[in-house]
Amino acid sequence: MTKIFVFVNILTVYLIPLFLERPMGKSKANQKPQPPNTEERILQEAMRLFLERGYHGTSIDDITQAAGLTKGALYWHFRSKEDLLKRIIKEFEERFLNALIRTVGDVKGSALDKFEKYIRFNSAFAYYHRELCVSFETLAGELTGAHHRIESEFRRIYKKYQKFLSDLILQGKREKVFKRELHPDLTSLALMAFHYGVLVHWSRNREEIDGEAFVNTFKRIMLQGLMA
Repeated sequence: MTKIFVFVNILTVYLIPLFLERPMGKSKANQKPQPPNTEERILQEAMRLFLERGYHGTSIDDITQAAGLTKGALYWHFRSKEDLLKRIIKEFEERFLNALIRTVGDVKGSALDKFEKYIRFNSAFAYYHRELCVSFETLAGELTGAHHRIESEFRRIYKKYQKFLSDLILQGKREKVFKRELHPDLTSLALMAFHYGVLVHWSRNREEIDGEAFVNTFKRIMLQGLMA
């Protein structure tokens, strides 16, 4: 019972920031945000347009116009629209997935301790890098099954993510903190889908959604589904 109480509080503490306004410390309150460099600006505008119009519905002209650049300036940084797509995939894998695996792997403790870190990292990253998370998932949904040559990269990253979660579920089953009847591969896929759904609906409904109620619903389902 104590483990469940601790786990409930962990989820509440680390998921609620997803639904709150980003705080600003006193030391940074009077500092002007630094403008992104040209490459970052191109990437930001590309992600925004891919989300609004889809990958196939966005042209290089759209991106250059949104970024306030000429085509020559864009091609200095990215050779093509597909090159931009590859960069988004690389950013997601390196900044989110590889960092998540390293961070959780550094935890010296039980599967519950590692799952705490997983929730904590996921929530913080999604909060501060919402555009990258949503654009990656949206592009994967648009291009997977469309016979695009980049599809294999999406599948490779999802397989890596799934294996990481499956190993965590297996450890939890061995330690008897997760239900023994859970299928690690299927449970990992469900967790990935659930996390994406939470992210998308928070992103779409930040002005209307009751963040605390949303977190509590997520928390109850996770506990009832995983804990032994």
